[in-house]
Amino acid sequence: MDIMGALAGLQDESQESEKKEEKTEEKPEAVAAVHAVEAPAKSCLVLCGSTDWVAAAKGAAGKQKQKQDGAQGDQFDSPVIVGGALAGVRVAYVSVGPSAGHVLAFGDGKVFAWGQNSHGQLGLGAKAPWCVPGPAEAKAWSAPGTPVSAACGKNHTLVLYADGAVASAGCGERGALGHGDKAKDMPEMSHDPKIVEAVSDVVCIAAGTDFSLAGASTGKVYSWGWTEFGKLGQGDDGCYNTKDSSIKLTYTAAGAPGLVKGLPAGFEAVQVSAGKNHAAALGADGVGFTWGDGAYGKLGHRSQEQLNAPRALEGARFSSLLCGDSSTAGLGWPEYRGRPFTKTAGDGMLFVWGVLKGTHGEGATHPVPNYDLQGWAIDKHCLGVGASHCALGAEGSAVAWALMPVAYGQLGYGAAGPKSSHRAKELDALKGAVTAQCVASSGQTHFLCDAGSVSALPVWTPPKPTQLTAPPVAKRAPPKKKGGPAAKKAKK
Repeated sequence: MDIMGALAGLQDESQESEKKEEKTEEKPEAVAAVHAVEAPAKSCLVLCGSTDWVAAAKGAAGKQKQKQDGAQGDQFDSPVIVGGALAGVRVAYVSVGPSAGHVLAFGDGKVFAWGQNSHGQLGLGAKAPWCVPGPAEAKAWSAPGTPVSAACGKNHTLVLYADGAVASAGCGERGALGHGDKAKDMPEMSHDPKIVEAVSDVVCIAAGTDFSLAGASTGKVYSWGWTEFGKLGQGDDGCYNTKDSSIKLTYTAAGAPGLVKGLPAGFEAVQVSAGKNHAAALGADGVGFTWGDGAYGKLGHRSQEQLNAPRALEGARFSSLLCGDSSTAGLGWPEYRGRPFTKTAGDGMLFVWGVLKGTHGEGATHPVPNYDLQGWAIDKHCLGVGASHCALGAEGSAVAWALMPVAYGQLGYGAAGPKSSHRAKELDALKGAVTAQCVASSGQTHFLCDAGSVSALPVWTPPKPTQLTAPPVAKRAPPKKKGGPAAKKAKK
């Protein structure tokens, strides 16, 4: 047979093979499941970063302000075990957020909350101080039922219960609490948790800077809060002009949960995530969707376009999707012809996009594999994305790296180690650590660890709130008096 004939034969065989594949192709295997942390029998919470919660919530820019006001907490460049009220508690779950300066943790059937409390986001009642430096039992969060997960926004908090109900507390003036569109339902502060009546049968929640998300067992995803950047995913960004005589634009506070539009029929939400001004939803088939502010390409669609409704990510299937400030990350598998490649150990390889190296101007507008961690067996619960850094626990080790400049020791490299690194670097103090969960915020990293594997770490005992003083508040100048009827008569 001549060469051309042989090639024709191979082509025929290839076409026949493709036809057989099309006939036998089954429904794509699900690569995700609703996240449920499996805590060790004896566990503890490990922290690295700043406990000046107010300053750290402002990111690197808050460092100078911290120096001016005086430090209101410690900075741990190496990991420490969180003591105080958590001493001896089997910690089962921890939640922070890329925009948050506070923490919620579950353990021994109790809810603990600490950090910034400027708008009542800790749910400790109106008499609680402006900042609670260490874990304090927050009984009000347990009143509605059995808590299963939490989400921390910049100034508000959500808690999800076993029966699918959601409660919220904190800043409501932009509608992030979800209690309605009337002024009385959007208070500046709400110190006591209250059930979000408009959503039910919820399986996953997320809290961004000033907005919230909830995925229901029906597959529908709901959003509420500030509409700017189209981050609610409801088809528009709620922008309107406040004056007919001039251009003065503002946005809408959507205080009542509304449906996120554009997700495909049959979508089954297993995870939602909210960053500073963008959001993501993950389906049970591993297909991820993003929307909102597209600056730096953090939506992953090869552009910096703002999206007012969800758009599917291409090139990968995911087991987890997490939004940061100017970046997004996920665990998953490359995809070819609509099907993911053979799965590896763990929940997939790491993809990151948006800002990757802020000081050098490097980034990506689509999901890019992090080859420094290729081959690691990473669990989807053990990846944390903060405002400016990533961290994870895997294979008896912990790793962290910066996406943008960091200022609070949250990478955990130690006092003698580098202050920052754009390459993933192991934390020497956590070699041998067995991690069940990792979360990251603007100035801290938390690892939920097997207590026996980190027993050599020092224990941090937080100070009492009475030992802290509120930062000085600048006095506002009195408003200028406008001329009334008497002034008009005097002119005449």
